[in-house]
Amino acid sequence: MNRSQADSSPDSPSKRLVLMRHAKSDWSSQGLSDHQRPLNRRGQRDAPDMARWLCDVELCPDHVLCSSAVRTRETLDLMTSELVNPPTIDFSDSLYCAPSEAIAEIIRDTGGEANRLLVLAHNPGMSDLVSTLSGQFMGMPTAAIAVFELQLEDWQQFHTSMITTLIHFMRPKALSL
Repeated sequence: MNRSQADSSPDSPSKRLVLMRHAKSDWSSQGLSDHQRPLNRRGQRDAPDMARWLCDVELCPDHVLCSSAVRTRETLDLMTSELVNPPTIDFSDSLYCAPSEAIAEIIRDTGGEANRLLVLAHNPGMSDLVSTLSGQFMGMPTAAIAVFELQLEDWQQFHTSMITTLIHFMRPKALSL
């Protein structure tokens, strides 16, 4: 049985993990470090579109873990302007270019009481984590979102080998189809 499609007990508490890669960044700014790269015009357009989609499918986050890089912070700023209820936000230097296991550890350590946790970070860590949780390779283009349902009471119970259900995968280009 594919662990991403396993039945979950209706009595188990469930949480939603929303994994997102930052929106499209600007590579034309000479002299900026990778950490300082801002969004380009497409990224500035896509970020609020993805936030509206999250709200449309009733997945507005109540807590966000966000990389400290400029492009992730800008993505989040553009998204939060579209949210009815602003989430609590933790910025983390450790999420910058983190591998999937490090992202999982950050989720365990700082997920808090959130029922809908958004993690906003970078590839290849995001693609690797999404692929591991879904049980299949899944690339994460810029501003893509993968949403998983997890049966757990507390984020400290989160681990990458747990049974998950991929309930949504959305990318900006699919919104305009």
